[in-house]
Amino acid sequence: MSHSKPVQTGLPTLLALSAGMFMAVLDTNIVNLALPALQRSLNASLSQLTWIVDAYALGFAGLMLSAGWLADRFGPRRMLAWGLALFVLASLLCGFAPGAQTLILFRLLQGMAAALFIPSSLGLLRHAFPHPAERARAVGLYGGLSASAAAAGPVLGGLLLGPLGWRGAFLINVPIGLAALLAIPFVVPFREASPSRGADLPGQAAGMLTLSLASYALIEGPRLPPPILLALLLAVAVSGRLFWRLEQANPQAMVPPALFRHPAFAAANWVGFAIGVAYFGSLLLLSLYLQQGLGLDSLHAGLAMLPLAACLIAGNVAAGRLLPRLGARRQMRGGLLLSAAGYLLLALADGHALAWSLLAMLPLALGTALAIAPMTATVLESAPPQLSGTASAVLNAIRQTGALVGTAGAALVVGHSADPRQALPLGLGLAALATLGAAWAASRIPAAEREASPLAATR
Repeated sequence: MSHSKPVQTGLPTLLALSAGMFMAVLDTNIVNLALPALQRSLNASLSQLTWIVDAYALGFAGLMLSAGWLADRFGPRRMLAWGLALFVLASLLCGFAPGAQTLILFRLLQGMAAALFIPSSLGLLRHAFPHPAERARAVGLYGGLSASAAAAGPVLGGLLLGPLGWRGAFLINVPIGLAALLAIPFVVPFREASPSRGADLPGQAAGMLTLSLASYALIEGPRLPPPILLALLLAVAVSGRLFWRLEQANPQAMVPPALFRHPAFAAANWVGFAIGVAYFGSLLLLSLYLQQGLGLDSLHAGLAMLPLAACLIAGNVAAGRLLPRLGARRQMRGGLLLSAAGYLLLALADGHALAWSLLAMLPLALGTALAIAPMTATVLESAPPQLSGTASAVLNAIRQTGALVGTAGAALVVGHSADPRQALPLGLGLAALATLGAAWAASRIPAAEREASPLAATR
């Protein structure tokens, strides 16, 4: 997209930058809700259902790091537009997929498209709102606007899955994406590219190989003979080690190792991973529990998840306002402890305790939302401005890797349980442990959250 005259930033800018994340969250909610319909319509196995969810996370996390370089190299506004256009196309292909295997392939493409626009939107958010206090409020509103998809997702899913079937879960993205594309030239400010950085093709290849092997091991591992599984896990370790050695040796690394020498950056990314594991694994468990365990149809299952969505919105809006007062460490830790309590309460629900389940969703969602804004702000503040696209890409890649692990882990728990009601307590107990680990990581963030980054010399 070519250089254009400066635009005034404000709510229209936030709406345009939030549209991609809105679609990504909406898609996740509706696809999880659509899993039983997908299983019936496409005669999909549990393994294929897991791949339908995780292919998106694999494409997202696998391309995310190079997408950060692309945003820095070619300009974030251009990559935002390209990513949205590809996401609309991939959503159309998913909506008309003839079978489970084809849908998995198109979901991979959809995840890769999301990887193109999300780091660009976060980098542009920092550029559009340069003052820290203003940016903190914008981050909170960005999260709130994105989280509104969590509220719309269950209800829209229930309404769409009736007349359109599972295909409506993907076709809903088309009008939203097209509207955002039309708005970009008018409301999103231009930011110069940083052409000095080179491509890191060896690192990209090694990173994608590691994630692909790990995904296969997580999803297909229970069905593999032990010697093959052991060899696969060894290959994951070797490729992961190769990736990190390549990044350390490459001055143009897509994941600059110096970023992780900043304690706040490293801790915030660990928090992102743990939130991905706990929340996305729980979404799959809840969807199966409500529809297959309690026998609700898609509309009533969506309505049952509204408290989760409403608290996500309220928490995200409040998070931006609380962040300047509480500080990132205190707010992250408190939110994560509240979320862990919610997972534990939800794990205590039995097959007839729908009211208990709805109540437990409140602290779970509120605590998660309160933690996300300071986590994002910490990453953006601890990285130098010219690497904001790369830093946000690292965070989102790690979060999506957590989502991949959480979804595969939840499917593993379901596969070893005869009833979704039996899988729920174990899966949510593990989610609570992951969240408590994230709270410990948040406590490691230095009290002086604005201390200089180790890359400050490059500012």
